[in-house]
Amino acid sequence: MEKKLIEAVENIDEPLAIRQVKSLLASGRNPKEISNDLNFALQRVANRYEKGEYYIADLIMAGELVSSLLKISGMESERSSRQAPAGKIVVGTVFDDIHDVGKNIFVSMLHSEGLEVIDLGTDVPTEEFIQAIRKEKPQILGISGILTSVVENIRVVVDAITAAGLRDHIKIILGGAIAGKEYAKYVGADGFSSDAIEGVSICREWLTQE
Repeated sequence: MEKKLIEAVENIDEPLAIRQVKSLLASGRNPKEISNDLNFALQRVANRYEKGEYYIADLIMAGELVSSLLKISGMESERSSRQAPAGKIVVGTVFDDIHDVGKNIFVSMLHSEGLEVIDLGTDVPTEEFIQAIRKEKPQILGISGILTSVVENIRVVVDAITAAGLRDHIKIILGGAIAGKEYAKYVGADGFSSDAIEGVSICREWLTQE
């Protein structure tokens, strides 16, 4: 890992982060390894937020910084040229929950892996999930939730997907603080992870099985 790059992103130092990425690319560093460093840095930013050291504005700026770094010449071409598993992923935080830190990190990591992602945002109503599945025809749906009070909401969404006749054609992964074996089983999800890196790994495995 490149300590200077990770620290630059963690400190939301855009000029230094840009210089570091360009320098690493010029030295022949693999763009995939740089992407991994950026995602690790985002995890550290999220940890500082959870500890109360950062505010939501810091999370947003860090996410935007990483997005811009991934578009630097050399990073973007590597992403577009890499062979990605066929498929598409729809992601959203369930209704009555506006937390998006973990979701945004997850989405950023999916993008850095070259996967196609439709991000519905937060507080997503059931019908919006249904419409997105019908329109986008994804192989995977990622539903995020932080509050235990929204577990029932997630179950409502999954039940609605089943009632609409769409459940057999999609894998569902549960993310966020409530992502655990018992909750996943209760809501009817196929998998779960509260860790973005593990979540991406699960999604890639599912996609390669298509």
